[in-house]
Amino acid sequence: MEPFAKAHDYPIGVVIPTYNRIDTLLICLKHLEVQTWKDFEVIVVDDGSMDSTAQVMKEYQAHAPFPFRFLTQPNGGPARARNRAIRELNATACLLLGDDIFASPDLVRLHCEHHRSHPETNAAAVGLTRWSAEGQTVTPFMRWLDRDGAQFAYGDLLRGVSPSWEHFYTSNLSLKADQLRRHPFDERFRWAAMEDIELGYRLAIEKELVMSFLPDAVAEHLHPTSFRQACRRMVGLGASAHLLGEIWPEHRIKSVSPIKLKLRSLLQQAWVLARLTDAADLLTHICVPNPLMERVLSLHSTLGYQQAAQRANSSSLPTP
Repeated sequence: MEPFAKAHDYPIGVVIPTYNRIDTLLICLKHLEVQTWKDFEVIVVDDGSMDSTAQVMKEYQAHAPFPFRFLTQPNGGPARARNRAIRELNATACLLLGDDIFASPDLVRLHCEHHRSHPETNAAAVGLTRWSAEGQTVTPFMRWLDRDGAQFAYGDLLRGVSPSWEHFYTSNLSLKADQLRRHPFDERFRWAAMEDIELGYRLAIEKELVMSFLPDAVAEHLHPTSFRQACRRMVGLGASAHLLGEIWPEHRIKSVSPIKLKLRSLLQQAWVLARLTDAADLLTHICVPNPLMERVLSLHSTLGYQQAAQRANSSSLPTP
């Protein structure tokens, strides 16, 4: 494959933000070491880790088998970390991976080939991410999250649904680097929740996004997730959904009837929600999906949304 743009040193570069996951990050890099396509660079940005990431990565940098740079920043979230790396990237296309994502041997090649075949600025490609069978037990609940649940919707893509901004998943996603420099991630998103979807939506409404799905560009995801962990994540997701609605009012949660609002408030009382979560957790070990499981996840998301709204309202009040 000939480089498709001669203005950069590499046809594609890999950007990986990381936070307190040095053991998993090393496995991620090991998978990049055995890629069939060799002409790429890698930039890892440490988002203020408190483990041994900085020391180990500096040692890795000394003998990395590919062009490698390690950057550090105070903790600011993955959006800021990605933007930092993208500014430094010397490649035509940018492949975004997570630090807990393990690339199959042809993954970089397939993304690179896509951008060679689609040199348009607005071309983007999402690969298939699935749970890793090594290092974790993949439960029925995790399979649901991955396929049709609150985390990803790869099931839609595998069934032939055309990818859109709603599938803008930065676990395994590539775009032109210049496009990402013109349209950076919104750094107001401090967590790994909806910062990617917001950018995908922004690009789409500006007619700057044409998505393709690469089902053979497979990556495995090592992130054991229990129902309770998913509930905690949904609180953060709800907070990010509030921010998304502040940025794009058309995505604000629609108002509900007073009766539904009263019922929701009752269910979100700490002791009620705790017992509902206990019951849903038990039921999830028996049957996935189930209505209680999905309802409790939704309640946690709404709770996060409401808490974020209260914080925003408090900060906007005039100081007495």
